[in-house]
Amino acid sequence: MDAAAPDLAIAGPGVYGTLLDENGAPLEGVAIAACTSKSCLYGRSAANGGFEIAVIDSGPTAVKSAEDDQHTPRRGVAIAPLIVQGSAVNAGTLYAPTLPAGANLGPTSSDPQTLLVGDGLTLTLARADLMPPLGAPMDNLAARSIPLAHAPPLPALQGETIVAIWALYPFGTRSGSPIAVRAPSSLPAGTMVNVRSLSDLDGTPSPPATAHSDGTFVATDPGQGVTELSWLIVSR
Repeated sequence: MDAAAPDLAIAGPGVYGTLLDENGAPLEGVAIAACTSKSCLYGRSAANGGFEIAVIDSGPTAVKSAEDDQHTPRRGVAIAPLIVQGSAVNAGTLYAPTLPAGANLGPTSSDPQTLLVGDGLTLTLARADLMPPLGAPMDNLAARSIPLAHAPPLPALQGETIVAIWALYPFGTRSGSPIAVRAPSSLPAGTMVNVRSLSDLDGTPSPPATAHSDGTFVATDPGQGVTELSWLIVSR
């Protein structure tokens, strides 16, 4: 069934959309979750990538695909933050990113560790402070740059311009201390930007960490950073 068709099976609150890989091919049989801060409900993508999920709770909702570290190459999470109210909401097209090899974490005795995790993104963190989701491996971190054309709308950032987005792995890993970020950028030296992560629960953006450009990279200011590995948003 085409998830974008008007004859949806869901009659009340819900979400629908299409899941593709980063090259635009439909992904079939992938678990899709629609999560609020209170609960998650699940569906699965059809042969054409379409999906639909009825939900119980209204309000901020994250529609997201399942991370797949058994696929070769590994596939990261696609996410679209929405506001669900009384009827079904179109999540649009979600593009699941292909993950690079990433970087292996060293022992906690190497903390703080600075790792080039993919597509030019560098993270500085303490392994001892990382808290992965239940069952997730914690020996490798990876990042994939998301084309802005594949980015979901982020109405919570109204008034800001998105500069760059990365999908991070393992998705939903939290840190007890700020993770410093350094990302390639062509912004003029001295430009200030905001760096946020999206909540793995309902997709709401975290409070901003400040960062500045040196003309080649943007780097979070001393003591600043994100505390969750999900999708990383750089905006100004």
